Amino acid sequence: MPLSTAISSDPSCRDYGVQQRLAAACGSEVTNLMRCCASEGLNFCEILPPLARNSPTDRGVCSQMHFAVVRCVAQTLQAGRGGAYDMCARDFAAVCAETGSEGAVSKRSWSCAWKYFGSPLQLMMVTATALGECRPSGMTFNDNETANEAKFRSMWAGTAL
Repeated sequence: MPLSTAISSDPSCRDYGVQQRLAAACGSEVTNLMRCCASEGLNFCEILPPLARNSPTDRGVCSQMHFAVVRCVAQTLQAGRGGAYDMCARDFAAVCAETGSEGAVSKRSWSCAWKYFGSPLQLMMVTATALGECRPSGMTFNDNETANEAKFRSMWAGTAL
């Protein structure tokens, strides 16, 4: 099932859905990066986001694991169509084709991902930190409130609601 930005008009629903897909696809990579950061005494919440524009791309011992997260996120988000997905498509394709370690291509891709998908990535980072590992909720997200609203919308037509 392709990812879509037209899931709901509420951005928090979209963010949750994207975060769940990322956690399902990239959970092991994110958890490995968290464990590396913990063993090296680094702050995971400072290592995961993109670095400042002119800073070096090296994240020390955890660079390879960070690159694995960047590549997994790019592969997962590459499946989406429209809007933000199209804005990053070229960068995601480039980082998926890249071999080796982090470089300018992965830095550009990661910056694009955080620019357009910052909320789901932030949600994934905070949730993983709270749980001690990155994993999806295990439940299918059903936006029942919106579905029920759509079902009764025709009855509300012309009312003061």
